[in-house]
Amino acid sequence: MNLKLAISRRVALATAAVLTLLGATTSQADETRSITVLSWGLTWQTALQAASEAYTKKTGVKVNLVTQSSSGEGLVKLQAMKSAPSVDVWLTTSSVAERAVTDQQLFTPLPAAQMPNLKDVMPGLATPNYVALYSYPLSIVYRNDLVDKPITSWKELWDPRFAGKIAVPAMGFYQGRMLMIAANVGGKPGSADTGFDMLKKIKPNAAMFYNSDAQARQALAQGEVSVLIAPPSQAKRVADAGRPVKIVSPKGTPMNSDVAVLVRTPNSALAADYLNFLLSADINGQIAEKLNMSAINRKSTQPAALVDALPKPGDEMVIDEKNVNANIGAWTDRFNQEIAR
Repeated sequence: MNLKLAISRRVALATAAVLTLLGATTSQADETRSITVLSWGLTWQTALQAASEAYTKKTGVKVNLVTQSSSGEGLVKLQAMKSAPSVDVWLTTSSVAERAVTDQQLFTPLPAAQMPNLKDVMPGLATPNYVALYSYPLSIVYRNDLVDKPITSWKELWDPRFAGKIAVPAMGFYQGRMLMIAANVGGKPGSADTGFDMLKKIKPNAAMFYNSDAQARQALAQGEVSVLIAPPSQAKRVADAGRPVKIVSPKGTPMNSDVAVLVRTPNSALAADYLNFLLSADINGQIAEKLNMSAINRKSTQPAALVDALPKPGDEMVIDEKNVNANIGAWTDRFNQEIAR
């Protein structure tokens, strides 16, 4: 064999082997890249699962979903792992996020240049430090086979006909929204004292002050309660189980948003790319549809079932998040002492 030909053949074989090895290594690296997302339980994980699988199919990046029972508990988890966080993206409420992101050692701002879909987020639903994934009212959800006439106002929930029939969120659940609703019904919007007085008055009607969406949703599905104060997503789960439910959002209904925050980890760039994917029009619309929430991308299609459940323009309650953050700890202690026991 010609010496030059033999050498060329050996070089070609060696080059092919190196390229094959590099290709395998790259493929293996793609398969092992992953991010971890901390969110709530079944309802939210179900919605995120399909979107996360689509992201993995597109990028090769695996998305691990882990759970928190509440935003407060999630923050405690993150603070405990502050020196080496194992979570890259955290889903929480806007009020908790506003308080939490002041810790710049634990959280990192959104890299707007790497997240082009931020430009399509509706006004007021993105800040430099977090962005909403969907918005929703805290509504009245009721079994219309168990309630004899339609509910049209928040004040009706204080009527004796609902004695022992309402699932009411505890103070720390939905960040004091129920206190604000109660204060509004009492005629002094924003007054914590009025809110507590009204919570005492609704107590005979409260079958439970719940700290778990699943617990409250199950109680409604099983007929243990006929009314649930909760987001429309909870109504969807009950309706999917074959129970007749109605959602109303009367005047004085607070609007909320659940947001995503980037944790400061070596995976921040991957996490930002994942979050940008969730904000895209199609994916955001799909998440909203699964949760029965309102999409936040102005190009997304809104869930048809939610249109009639949203408060009418001007009927929304505006929440002072700074006031909530400044007082939620004291309100929770007072609630536990005066209302929950």
